[in-house]
Amino acid sequence: MVEIANLTSARDMGQHRVNCIVILPPPVTGQTLVSRATSEAVVRAGRGRIWGVTNDRGLTGWRWTLAKHWRLLGALVRAGALSRGRQRCYFVPDAGKGLWLNLIEAPLMRLGFREVWLHHHVFSYVRRRDWKMALLLKILGTGVRHVVLGRPMSDGLAARYGAARFHVLGNAAFVAEAPPGRTRDRLRTIGFLGNITRDKGIGLFIDTLRALEAEGEAVKAVIAGPIADPALRAEIAAFVAEAPDRRRAPGAVGGAAKRAFFDEIDLLLFPSLYANEALPLTIYEALAAGVPVLATRRGCIPDQLEGTGWTFDEAGFVAAAEAQAAAWRADPARFAEASRTARALYSRRRAEDDRSLAALVAKVTAP
Repeated sequence: MVEIANLTSARDMGQHRVNCIVILPPPVTGQTLVSRATSEAVVRAGRGRIWGVTNDRGLTGWRWTLAKHWRLLGALVRAGALSRGRQRCYFVPDAGKGLWLNLIEAPLMRLGFREVWLHHHVFSYVRRRDWKMALLLKILGTGVRHVVLGRPMSDGLAARYGAARFHVLGNAAFVAEAPPGRTRDRLRTIGFLGNITRDKGIGLFIDTLRALEAEGEAVKAVIAGPIADPALRAEIAAFVAEAPDRRRAPGAVGGAAKRAFFDEIDLLLFPSLYANEALPLTIYEALAAGVPVLATRRGCIPDQLEGTGWTFDEAGFVAAAEAQAAAWRADPARFAEASRTARALYSRRRAEDDRSLAALVAKVTAP
């Protein structure tokens, strides 16, 4: 059953100023992890209450969509009744069909709270105007404020919806357990990590590995993550079986297994084709470990890897990634420098985002 949990700061419940109405793990996604960490930061400031919806039964598809929004509606009614227009609401908009249900929730936010903060994690309605998001913002009115993952997101919301009042907060602050960082001295193993789907770019990963092998570069490959599609699972199994001494697919990894994955690989490919891709935590985890990342130019990823030259257009990704990997294999000193660049980039972004998170908490909890 989808459950709702209320966590309140230690101070008088009547004094809390922010109602964080969010989806929490499970499911474990970058979005739910960030929602939990942000909400907990507000609670630690002594002025927050979390109304968290979880999916403990592992519902999928429309069942999960309907269940989570039913619980969100209930949380908005209860929190709004306590607020009576005097407190703030922190909320994460949905994507796709979920935006239809956000339209039902929007009047409750408008009537129940004096100010609404929307934390955006979806890029599809940023890249292209979506009338559902336009209507949602119209219902919420001029009091809405936006937490965005980067400048491309704020620029898109401003251009397509006339949105204003932004706070930029990247995801580096939410890497809970940064993998141990070390400088890689040679490119031996290339990794893929995530929910393994075609939209997440597993096909481009496999094509890149094949292109390297065609040029005589027999690198190792590790594909980590859950695979729901039986046909895709069979395709990956066949890919591994072609060279079992160099390729493996361990399935989902977390905790110590995830840290071991980052310790094993030397390069991460993130060739996402996912419409909602925004600012992946996985990229920051790799950078923290000293692992360079070659990625497609989706969402805020070009800003995330700014100044590295490690992002490529989707159509040319395989050729560009193969050429870069081959160049690094031919020049270990250059690859070691790329590894140091990865660690330095993460450290800089982590410091920036830690400061931004503190500033956000101060804003949303202010009188």
